[in-house]
Amino acid sequence: MSDRETPGSELSPGAKRTLLVASVLYAAAVIPIGIHKGSDFIQELRQSERLLHGLPLYVANPPQGIWWPPFTTLGLVPFALVARWSLALSQACWATLNVACLGWSVGRARGWATGWTPVVLALAAVGKPLQSNFEYLNLTPILLALVVAAAVDLQAGRESRAGAWIGLATAIKGFPALLLLYLAYRRRWRGVATGIAVAGGLTVGAMLRYGPADAVNAVGDWLRLSSQGHMFARLGSQSLWGFTSLLGWPSAAIWLAQVACLCGVWVALHRTARESDPVYEVGLATLLAVLLSPIAWLYYYALAFPAWVGVLTRPAPRSPRARYLRVATLILAGILTSGALTFSAYPPFLWFIRNSTYTWGGLLLLTILIAERAYREPTPTLSDSRGAIEVTGEFRAPDSR
Repeated sequence: MSDRETPGSELSPGAKRTLLVASVLYAAAVIPIGIHKGSDFIQELRQSERLLHGLPLYVANPPQGIWWPPFTTLGLVPFALVARWSLALSQACWATLNVACLGWSVGRARGWATGWTPVVLALAAVGKPLQSNFEYLNLTPILLALVVAAAVDLQAGRESRAGAWIGLATAIKGFPALLLLYLAYRRRWRGVATGIAVAGGLTVGAMLRYGPADAVNAVGDWLRLSSQGHMFARLGSQSLWGFTSLLGWPSAAIWLAQVACLCGVWVALHRTARESDPVYEVGLATLLAVLLSPIAWLYYYALAFPAWVGVLTRPAPRSPRARYLRVATLILAGILTSGALTFSAYPPFLWFIRNSTYTWGGLLLLTILIAERAYREPTPTLSDSRGAIEVTGEFRAPDSR
């Protein structure tokens, strides 16, 4: 793979072949692991079987977490049919789909960087979350591909298509709906309308097996059960809900922590223009969505991949002190979100980090993303340039910083 390709360029044929070979080798490694485990996938297949038989779906939540949304239950029907003949083959097909989505996302992310180094480092920073996804056969790489597709289309000015990808991601898992708020903040109204229509249409349409009225009731039952998700926060959720519950903070502190994160992201977005950097901003909004989700298992942090690519492709600060501080902070955040420290025992006094490793890493990465926007020098406007001409008699190009 050549590092000489410029940002936004298509992968060379050699790079595509190498990525394909790497994806095949990775699939060969993770498929047996998923077949041996794959508890999340198997649990949801039972829901798809109930859908096929017209049985009620949302009577009670599973032992841990909440059910996947109605559209995902419908989407798993083909895999449920294959599982009737061979569960192992169904698991292998699902793992292959996830690997394909991951490989596509990596290939598209390469177009945002000047070389492969930021992409490889970003993958390393979400290493264990990705691996855990294939152990449990969850669907995070599918969501990742949809988020990356939305960022690519926003960068190209295709708001409606971007909104459709976000709407599909929302129908599949729910919490990516926060990205619709990001589109609304940027006044990308066509994207917002498309996303809402896609998410709503797919969610209700997936339950039409029960008839129009009962389809709406089924979605309402799922929303009712999902709203109880906060009760599972103490079971290892790597979100702000689980973080504050672990520390024994009161419910008010949970809301304050979420408001603080929202305000920080608002400041970062407010500092830049609408067309500034949609890739960076989609990564920021996606990471925020993971942190705000009532339940966020460790594999959700694979969705931090776009945020990592975004921050690793930013120019380094001019000040040596700021540059060293940035590198040190990124290394610490990367160690935490990668899960590298979970392979060895933490000292007992670090229990509060051990049990919320990914939350700490996500919060640190979010802080870095916000700080790089909040403290950057504002770009001079046209009126600023005219003022400079009037005062100095000549025009000076804006500082590249």
